[in-house]
Amino acid sequence: MDIQWHVVTDLALSCREAAESRIEKLAEGQKDLIHVVVHVEGSNHHQHGAAEAKIRCQAKGRELIAHERDEEPEIALTRAVDVFEREVRAMRAKRRDHRGAGRGRRVVEEDVEDVEDEESLAAEGAD
Repeated sequence: MDIQWHVVTDLALSCREAAESRIEKLAEGQKDLIHVVVHVEGSNHHQHGAAEAKIRCQAKGRELIAHERDEEPEIALTRAVDVFEREVRAMRAKRRDHRGAGRGRRVVEEDVEDVEDEESLAAEGAD
């Protein structure tokens, strides 16, 4: 997985490292996250906060986007990573549920024998 950073404001190095660590941990052992772009920018818009953070990720079969605004760029980035983590987990859960849907239980010989034994016992009891 490749992570690119575009920082257009003052951002604490420790915050950047923490965010990158969380994203890498999320991708650990998985191959579904392909390319991540993290964009942190100060904003002059007076109603929506002074900074915004956006995380865009190319994942297998879809694109994930997490976008947050706050007065502080560090808080905006932390919240965006929180949203990104939820999106990735939801994508994986949906894929897991979809793969498991429609699959019946595999019949094992022991199960068949147990059913036959129960049927023969029920037939003997009915006599």
